[in-house]
Amino acid sequence: MKRLRTLLAVMLCAMAAACAFGSYTPLIPPGDVVLPLGTAEVAGAYAQSSDDPTRWDPSTDNGITEEYDIRQDGYGYWLDEDVWLVFGKIDGRQGEYLMQIATPEESVDGGYVYNYAMGNLVSDRLFVKFPDCDDLSIDTMNALDLDSECALASYDDLKRVFAETEGASSYTTYYQLR
Repeated sequence: MKRLRTLLAVMLCAMAAACAFGSYTPLIPPGDVVLPLGTAEVAGAYAQSSDDPTRWDPSTDNGITEEYDIRQDGYGYWLDEDVWLVFGKIDGRQGEYLMQIATPEESVDGGYVYNYAMGNLVSDRLFVKFPDCDDLSIDTMNALDLDSECALASYDDLKRVFAETEGASSYTTYYQLR
């Protein structure tokens, strides 16, 4: 349970530092869902060193490397049985995916909030980055009617913002799959 709280805290921190893309309903349609993690059952977390970007350090909680149990179920994956992860394909891109991360939230209809990331699967490592609203032009924000919550309304909007923010953020976290 502590690992789940840590995962949620990391995601919330990423959202608080800037306004991560989110929604109150799932946006990735079943026809675009893929299952790229294969038979992985565990993911160990690593973060890029701020002092040396060529070094990746294990993410730890009280000296213990953070690991998350992974279980495929239907069209997605459970992480530690509480977080639901779905991957969407990106046309023409091998190994890169849109990631829809559903976290429990009792205060919203449906019981989940959805956040979006980009994943790049390289062998047995899933690199993750969180583009956000700060990376968009004001014209795009106005065209999509985005407010301070940065909540997207459609899958087309999701694809548009990820295309427009592609180079604005980098992969600073990866998960070692086993």
